[in-house]
Amino acid sequence: MKLDPQTALAGKSLLLLDFDGPVCSVFAGYPAPQIAAELVVELRTFAPQLADTLGSERDPMEVLRAAAGSLSRAEVERVDEQLTQAELAAVESAEPTAGMADLIATARRVGLAVAVVSNNSAGPIAKYLKRHGLDGDIGAVIGRPFGRPERMKPDPYLLHEALSAIKVGASDAVFIGDSLTDVEAGTSAGVMTVGFANKPGKALRLREAGAEVVVDSF
Repeated sequence: MKLDPQTALAGKSLLLLDFDGPVCSVFAGYPAPQIAAELVVELRTFAPQLADTLGSERDPMEVLRAAAGSLSRAEVERVDEQLTQAELAAVESAEPTAGMADLIATARRVGLAVAVVSNNSAGPIAKYLKRHGLDGDIGAVIGRPFGRPERMKPDPYLLHEALSAIKVGASDAVFIGDSLTDVEAGTSAGVMTVGFANKPGKALRLREAGAEVVVDSF
């Protein structure tokens, strides 16, 4: 089902967007499993026991979470810095999600503010938005706090930060995300959440997680 902007945005004053998925495919040209493997290689230089447990991990965010659960703050920041540098490289070849630029333009035209809330780092997000001419339409970019992966979604922290930055109440916002952690974070924050089923089999899982609306295109 294609998103109907009139229905999704009606009565709202803020559109919140996850980055990887709804806005673009961040790792289209620099695959996430490759980045995860590179993080594990780096971990072997100072945390070999942890690295041994992550040899098959394909999600770089999960590598970062694992580091936070076992290592010192300085070591977690070391992993986060490497991931941020990888994200900066990845956005060079990220593929825009069809229809999202038009949705952002529509939201702005009818008076909504737009913010990005993402487990990706804010710097790479800002780089992508500028590269694609979207930075002027985005009122806030809330990325993962450096060295604090416990504040990534599904924790609602990022959404609360965006609501505070734009000075909008949760009931006046709508959030579009493509993962179960997005839906959990949106629900916890009290924000209407739209699930983006951009891969086969996702729609049912997003509905079961609590997404109020599920779409497969914009």
